Amino acid sequence: MKHLIKSLTLLMLILTSLALSSCALFPRESLPEQSAKALEMLEPSLNQGVPSIQDQWWTIFGDQQLNQLVDLGLRHSPSLEISGARIVSAQAMLETEKAAFLPQVGVGGQVDRQQLSQNYIFVPGMPIYTGYGLVNASLNWSLDIWGKQKKYYDAAKNQVKAAQASHNASILLLSTTIVRVYFDYDRIVQAQLLFARDAEVKKSLYQISQDKKRAGLVDELMVNQRKVDYEIAQANLTQANLSKKMVQHQLAALAQEGPSWGEALQSPSIQLAGLNLPETIPSNLLERRPDLQALLSQIDVARLQLEGAKLEYLPDINLAGFVGVQSFGLSQLFASKSQQFSIGPAISLPIFDGGLINANITGKEANRNQAIANYQEQLVQALREVSDGIGSMKSSQSNYTSYSNAYQNAKTNYESMQRRGEAGISSKEAILTIEQAYIAQGQNFAEAKQKVLTANVVLVQVLGGAYWQDPPQLH
Repeated sequence: MKHLIKSLTLLMLILTSLALSSCALFPRESLPEQSAKALEMLEPSLNQGVPSIQDQWWTIFGDQQLNQLVDLGLRHSPSLEISGARIVSAQAMLETEKAAFLPQVGVGGQVDRQQLSQNYIFVPGMPIYTGYGLVNASLNWSLDIWGKQKKYYDAAKNQVKAAQASHNASILLLSTTIVRVYFDYDRIVQAQLLFARDAEVKKSLYQISQDKKRAGLVDELMVNQRKVDYEIAQANLTQANLSKKMVQHQLAALAQEGPSWGEALQSPSIQLAGLNLPETIPSNLLERRPDLQALLSQIDVARLQLEGAKLEYLPDINLAGFVGVQSFGLSQLFASKSQQFSIGPAISLPIFDGGLINANITGKEANRNQAIANYQEQLVQALREVSDGIGSMKSSQSNYTSYSNAYQNAKTNYESMQRRGEAGISSKEAILTIEQAYIAQGQNFAEAKQKVLTANVVLVQVLGGAYWQDPPQLH
């Protein structure tokens, strides 16, 4: 009968707590939840195909030196170490939330010498000066009946996901930056060779004009013009040499190496100058963008924290207890009569908190809406970037084809003129003049190649990774 009375008393206590706490559930008005448009609604042209994805997408360009640069950059980048530390911090917070599910057990003790007050609780005959001892083990276990701790734990798991996605975004940004700079380095190396040859050609034309002037075939104006052309070519070569060193230094910095290390870099040997675009961009490619993944995880974090905050209205019910020994007089500390024991539920109920819970919920609702709005804004921006990237890719591929044809035609003309010179039909001056046009087309071709390569990398960045399958080899 006594157990029944105790059970009924506990039940009434819980029901009373719920009744009191429920009074606080209704006075506030919730902020309306913002809605984010689904990707297929924003851009119906995206399909759901799943192409193969390469993690180390830069290896497809077949340049071992580029692979080494990216590897060094990713292994030694301070920015990646910072984002990696954020993951560790988020994981630590996750372990903190996980600890709330487990029983908290502690052991404590106290031994001291006391003077007892004779005007307080004092047993007659007890010495005024006596020793006091306490040894006990305590237990505190949150039962999480309403699932509040589970909400916070799931929110912490999504914080880890968000940190990992942000880390992946940093990896993507760093790798695409290194590859883009490397493609610029390839263009500058080609330009340096062309400027060097152009300076030689213009020097030869200047010397020919001097010989003609001595022979009375041209006037001083022609000689001066050839001299100007030669000096401009020398200036272009000097600038190309400087640009090459500066880009080498930039690549060395990205690889966390010194400038002299960068100056030892060899000429690039990129095997691909263009890649096939798929007819349609699968939506799952865009959704895998790490920055979008991070924002989606932040939405989940905000929602779970809001759900947990709403459960703060309900009483916390914990299981608390202790067991140990306590006595005045150290000689009696471990006697059987010094034993003590306690176990039972501990209930904590918020009734009047000055609006603290309401304010916290309103703040969590605002955080949720902000997270949804941030994702929606970034998703629309991502769609624009993908559309622009596809347009740039198509344009650069078309220009590459045109300049490639022009370069091949200029090469054919130059080779024909060389054969005529060997046969004595064309003069050296005529051959050098045709070679100037050939060099100019080579410069245009090198720039077109760099633009189409860069357009590929930009599309990789806006799609969050590689998108191609079996790309063709371009010469």
